[in-house]
Amino acid sequence: MEMKKAMILLILLMSVTVLADRTGEEGSTGRMQVLGEEGVVGELPLEHTSVDIQVSGTLQRATVRQVYGNPYDEVIQAVYTFPLPQSGAVDHMDMWIGDRLVRGKIHERDLARQIYEQAISAGQTASLLEQERPNIFTQTVGNILPGDSIVIEISYVAPVEYDDGRYELVFPMVVGPRFVPPGEHIREIFGGTPVSTSVEDAHLITPPVVPEGMRTGYDIEVAVTLNAGVPLQDFEVLNHEMDVDIHFDGTVTISLKREDEIPNRDFVLRFTTASDRIQSGVIAHNGDLGGHFMMILQPDADVPADEITPKEMFFVVDCSGSMGGQPMEVAKETVRQFVSGMNPNDTFQIMRFSETASSMSRSPLSNTRDNIQTGIDYINAMSGTGGTMMIEGVRAAIGYREDPERMRFVIFLTDGFIGNEGEILGELQSTMAENTRLFSIGVGSSPNRYLIEGLAEEGRGHAYYVGLNEEPAEAVAAVYEKINNPYLVGINIDWGGLEVHDVYPERLPDLFAGGPLVIVGQYDGSGTETVRISGVVAGQRWNQELHVVLPSEEEANDVIATLWARKKIHELNRQMYNEWGYLEANQSIVDEITDTALDYQIMSEYTSFVAVSEEVRTDPDGNPITVQIPVNMPDGVSYEGVFGTDGETGAHMSQVASMNRCVAAAPSSVSGLVGYGGGASGAVFEAEECSDEMIDGDYYGSYTETAWFGDVNLVSASPTLGLLPSEVRSAVRGMLGEMTEVYQAYLDEIENADEWPTKTVIFAVSISASGEVTNVTVPGNGLSDELDEAISDVLEGLSLPAPPDGAGTIMVQLSFEKTW
Repeated sequence: MEMKKAMILLILLMSVTVLADRTGEEGSTGRMQVLGEEGVVGELPLEHTSVDIQVSGTLQRATVRQVYGNPYDEVIQAVYTFPLPQSGAVDHMDMWIGDRLVRGKIHERDLARQIYEQAISAGQTASLLEQERPNIFTQTVGNILPGDSIVIEISYVAPVEYDDGRYELVFPMVVGPRFVPPGEHIREIFGGTPVSTSVEDAHLITPPVVPEGMRTGYDIEVAVTLNAGVPLQDFEVLNHEMDVDIHFDGTVTISLKREDEIPNRDFVLRFTTASDRIQSGVIAHNGDLGGHFMMILQPDADVPADEITPKEMFFVVDCSGSMGGQPMEVAKETVRQFVSGMNPNDTFQIMRFSETASSMSRSPLSNTRDNIQTGIDYINAMSGTGGTMMIEGVRAAIGYREDPERMRFVIFLTDGFIGNEGEILGELQSTMAENTRLFSIGVGSSPNRYLIEGLAEEGRGHAYYVGLNEEPAEAVAAVYEKINNPYLVGINIDWGGLEVHDVYPERLPDLFAGGPLVIVGQYDGSGTETVRISGVVAGQRWNQELHVVLPSEEEANDVIATLWARKKIHELNRQMYNEWGYLEANQSIVDEITDTALDYQIMSEYTSFVAVSEEVRTDPDGNPITVQIPVNMPDGVSYEGVFGTDGETGAHMSQVASMNRCVAAAPSSVSGLVGYGGGASGAVFEAEECSDEMIDGDYYGSYTETAWFGDVNLVSASPTLGLLPSEVRSAVRGMLGEMTEVYQAYLDEIENADEWPTKTVIFAVSISASGEVTNVTVPGNGLSDELDEAISDVLEGLSLPAPPDGAGTIMVQLSFEKTW
């Protein structure tokens, strides 16, 4: 349902006046206020975020509380884009209105959005949590009354990362400004600038950014309680000052010294324990959804290297505008140390990319003093400007002709501020050579860790990070420690008689020195077995045994099932990678992701949480004013590098030649917003007004004559009467073929395809206590009486198990579309 709302967008890059609410101290930071048509609307509705993280062994449970208020005279809707860890599984969202708790429920994404919009139209207060990327989320809170205090409570579970004796926990605080390459979709980014881009959901991952010299009024506090299972030896927080409380039970609480920190850089906690190795073993859970386990093993595979194999070292540096300034200097120093630390027989190549890629030399150079100086001179001349066409850097390094006598190691340095992650990861997945490994280095205060980790995963390497105030030497030494020593490849696991299945990752990674093997899986029944893990290291066969017990019942450790589901969804997403990103998403994979997320009650790109108050709190006929909450610029990132300067033209305001060109006239402060910085190459649009239809959707120009046909898809099925959502959804999907035939037969009688009925229709399917269909009706507007009846006849053949909650009605929502 389309909602018509009055809009006051906090688009601080456009026609919004920003005022500074001074504290009285010279140089104090302003709190953001915005002007609507009638003057000052007020301060931002997001007031504060608090984060509580409980660490137990190698797992963490985090609770994020966002406090929203309404200092305005009007009823508002707040929209906030924020990050969470890419490896986390979000399994709860609740809403507090004062002291009243409203539990969030998870649904298919489209259904959750419908429930939310219907509640807002009815005058109820509601909240909606949607996932745009594994690490980017959108929180929408509607019908916030003047003077309200509403708390959104989000909870997730995630592993604590471990490598070579050190644990690391990260809580990201801000979504950095994403570059979106040119393409066929017309979208409004950074709060209101229409652009043509290949990233279909660009508008959902590019929130408005506060102007230079300003900050948002909302702040953040973080507290982490560590129960590592063994005594802590050392710990550090990289980007913030901290307070430490040591408790009598041996746990330690680490918190930010300031409770009003600006959320503009990642919280990074690193710690070591009295044990220099992670404890190997299996953690299992066996409950309503069956048996699940996590196995952790640090292989005892130390083999001395008689001689270090010569390598091809390719250093690839992101030189786009967002890397300008301090991040660029950090990246350059990191590469200088890498180049200086090579082995005598290595060869090397240095590449840079922004809009295009270029290299230091026509071919890799040998490691001589003169060549090293040539490389350092090339590094010193680097600067950050223009857009992030990362695909060019990937293709340049991976596609370069291999030296058959050498293993190639690509060291890829970037902040990851792009929106076409799927395209980049798909390119790597399809083109990585067997003798190439890619190590990614995330640079800066708030890198896109979803992309950085993905680069390393698809490149069969490892990810590292170098902060703005961090000495690169540690990361450089860690990378060389891994690539200079033999590593374990061809890993295989013999489970013996254990009934293990759906094990992830499906392709077991290479294991470098100090890294653990962490896998999750499902099992049937129970059993005790000696599991044998084997592989090859330095050309020698290697094997290790681990005693494993998988219980028939185990109610504890339920987060293992949640993490298994999260890992399965990640693996399914990877199956949709291709060189075009997600543009050819496989519907069967989307269905499997949705089924898994609903069964395990976790978020995905296709499932969302929604919470709705029972009471009507405002005029049902009213329209809340939408306030889009801006985000801070990540610490150290250059405004000029991202948005350019007044009067300059940015990069990549282009579409493919067959399409019309479109960019809305905008103030000089946002000229060239698609690209980063000024002076970039590529076609630039002259300012012209975009038509509404171009901004609202995709613009393809005129079509040639096209053959159309009908298609029926499942949108949602709810409630499921106590059955697993996957059981109900799978049963309905099994009937889609027959329904499509019925739909197509009806359409064949209509000569003009423009007159074909297309819409989403809800069918109320009444189910008996034994699982049989007793009646099917269309409670709202259907397609036509004839077609509705024919589809209802098909649905009467639906077969389900006896529902645990007894007889009831399942609302099955189907989309009827024409496609070509």
